[in-house]
Amino acid sequence: MEQSTVFMTLAVFESFAPTQQRDLASQFPSIGFHLVYTDKQKQTAESLSQSYPYLQTGFCVADGPIQSALASQSTAFVLEEGFSLSFACTLPAQTEPYLHLYFHTFAEAMDFVLANVHIQTDLPDRIQAYGALLASGKLVAFPTETVYGLGADATNEQAVKHIFEAKQRPFFDPLIVHIADLSQLEGLVVNIDDQARTLMQTFWPGPLTLVLQKDPRVPDIVTAGSQTVAVRMPDNALALSLIRASGKPIAAPSANRFGYTSPTTAEHVREQLTGRIEAILDGGACQVGIESTVLSLCTKEPTILRPGKIGMEELKPLLPTVTYSSKVGPTDTVLSSPGLLESHYAPTTAFYLVEDVNVYKDREDVGILLFEKTHTHFKGPVAYISESEDAKQAASRLYWAIRHLDQQHLSFMVGSLLPETGIGVAINNRLRKASTKHGSPVQY
Repeated sequence: MEQSTVFMTLAVFESFAPTQQRDLASQFPSIGFHLVYTDKQKQTAESLSQSYPYLQTGFCVADGPIQSALASQSTAFVLEEGFSLSFACTLPAQTEPYLHLYFHTFAEAMDFVLANVHIQTDLPDRIQAYGALLASGKLVAFPTETVYGLGADATNEQAVKHIFEAKQRPFFDPLIVHIADLSQLEGLVVNIDDQARTLMQTFWPGPLTLVLQKDPRVPDIVTAGSQTVAVRMPDNALALSLIRASGKPIAAPSANRFGYTSPTTAEHVREQLTGRIEAILDGGACQVGIESTVLSLCTKEPTILRPGKIGMEELKPLLPTVTYSSKVGPTDTVLSSPGLLESHYAPTTAFYLVEDVNVYKDREDVGILLFEKTHTHFKGPVAYISESEDAKQAASRLYWAIRHLDQQHLSFMVGSLLPETGIGVAINNRLRKASTKHGSPVQY
């Protein structure tokens, strides 16, 4: 097997447990590990290299962008804190020569390296090929900053129909159309006023979906028969490059079976849609981790239909009035946005919201979802969405953590709501929708 080179920061290596440091070479024998360090860290780096012969000292870089370590080795990878993986690659939708991907765990980052030895040159070609698939009416799953989307040409009614078939999604639930350039709004929407343009200029590319009056040329299947259409521009270089390569606006719901937990990694997509779609573009883990804010500009006053990372605090400086929508039922009205159903994002294992998860500390068959580090010893498996009450980190890890527990054949899972502020509003929205709506957890 061809050898890959990974430069990791000293902080990453020192975060490993001693057994993990010792076994790194045997666990990933086809990866050569090098340390990247500053002048102040040189002595520590040399000492570690003596203790672990497989670990090469790499080279010292001045304080600044660590990606300078790639200057002399264009086929290498750099791994930083937070499992941020960088490599030399130029895409149409990025301005710098390095691409940055993110992962939930070290193992996930290394699995990506092993599966993509020549990613630096392969990725641009792969994006062009997948863009051609979209243009020909095929389905391609791709990463965004929120969750992985399942894309099809939004102007091709038959291609969009395949999305509903692959996801087993009801036709009354509309889709969001993704664009890579404002020029793609032509043929999608009409009557773009100054308010809409200001929001686009401020938040695009980014996790804000705008509901606008649709152009008659948009197929009704995209909007579930509504006279409005939901549109956004994702903040992800791979997504933007793919959309540009297709030459089409791309309709894309989350790339999972309908009603189940949204995917934030390519592996999540494979678990549910393998054999149902043409291709999956692997772009690591999604940074935001929950679906976009959906804001309707077609209501009496601007209305948040689905909360997301961009909340009231960010919108109010630009909007004289903005409100949250009232509860919407599944079929009693035409839905103008996805994510409005009462039950959604659910794991296969029953998930209950409780006041105190500590009640279940002695249950080996109960999974615990935690938002902060605790001294309580739980007999059952624990998944942290954050260890420091960091709401942004919690959002990025939420679906990953739920899926992690869901795979362990538990009787049920429990978790608690976060403070109802900032992105916590959106996280709580997802937790409530994912929770079991009947019965109650057994306490014994």
